[in-house]
Amino acid sequence: MLPPGYEKKSFRRFSQAVDLDRLRSDFESIPSETWQASYWGDIHCSVGMLLLRGGTQGTQEDFYCSQVSDHALLGRLDYIRELIDTEGPFGGATYAFLFRMRPNGVTLVHRDTIERWFDMYRIHVPIQTNPDAFLIADNRSQHFAAGHAWSFDNQSRHGVVNGDEERIHLIFDVAWNPKLKEQIDRAELLPGEVNQSHIDRIHAKEKAVPSYFGDPVVRQGIQRLRSRGMGDEQIVQFFNAKRVPTRNYYDQRWTVDMIRQVESASV
Repeated sequence: MLPPGYEKKSFRRFSQAVDLDRLRSDFESIPSETWQASYWGDIHCSVGMLLLRGGTQGTQEDFYCSQVSDHALLGRLDYIRELIDTEGPFGGATYAFLFRMRPNGVTLVHRDTIERWFDMYRIHVPIQTNPDAFLIADNRSQHFAAGHAWSFDNQSRHGVVNGDEERIHLIFDVAWNPKLKEQIDRAELLPGEVNQSHIDRIHAKEKAVPSYFGDPVVRQGIQRLRSRGMGDEQIVQFFNAKRVPTRNYYDQRWTVDMIRQVESASV
């Protein structure tokens, strides 16, 4: 439980300085092929993701599982590692990931209902944003400006609307600790503003790009097709004809290599 007086609120802007040059240098070093499509159906339907600290199963449980490890890429991202490690300004993050939202994308209204997240603060550090990118929580909109770290009540009903450019955030979940307390004590609480067009968009059931089903689900589908005697090329044609969402953020159509990558992924 979070201590009395330190419940999550929307929206907190932390006073902690963020070195945007170092943060963006880390981001720019990430190979494009590492970006995955999101797993969350028609909720985070416009989002690509890159898990840095969490599980390794290739499913949404990687973001709230008990067995957590640092992914290999994190070892190359010096500044991001400084922000999320125990010695960092917020104390150690349990989970950490990058989200990027397509231009004019929408995250539909939802609550983060996983119990493991309830006692953690979810912190956003914008890497790239634009003036028309807003997080909406309890029907109030707030732009998360770059150069700051932010938090909000992720158990409230919330969603995101984006403008004409990609919106890219480092996001991490931090359990209660003395460093987090100090950051909250120094943070500024902003109320946000009511914007009916934002509220309408996050309720509109738009789905710009379907979400990935997750490795286990797709692997089962491949196995069923192989049991029917289909080879690699036939499976590729079937997936593309059915518009099965791809595993990677940038890929629009399946290839033989992508089918084999899913089959060989650890389970």
